[in-house]
Amino acid sequence: MSATGAWNLHYSWGSTASYAQIGITLNADGTFTGPGAGKWRLRDGTLQLSFDGGPAKYGGTIDGNVASGAMSTFGGLNGSWYLVRQGTVGIEPEAVEATVDAAGNELLVPA
Repeated sequence: MSATGAWNLHYSWGSTASYAQIGITLNADGTFTGPGAGKWRLRDGTLQLSFDGGPAKYGGTIDGNVASGAMSTFGGLNGSWYLVRQGTVGIEPEAVEATVDAAGNELLVPA
């Protein structure tokens, strides 16, 4: 199974059901690009993502065009995520604004 290609990452910090969304591309060399770059690894159906620009680490399972799991900054911030291959129909909810980015960095919220 190849996970390379364009995906939409939906993430929710804390215990909310509101998911923010970013587009990322998983490259064949084990890196990913998008609003935040990083590294990814897939082994035996387990997917790991690590952002270069923040403390967040993602871990979960992948099956075809979808993946899901949990993420943590290991500093008190935890959440859940799911990934949908771009072009997959029928499972794209509305995105919400986030106060923490996908990499686990707090965003500046305009006053």
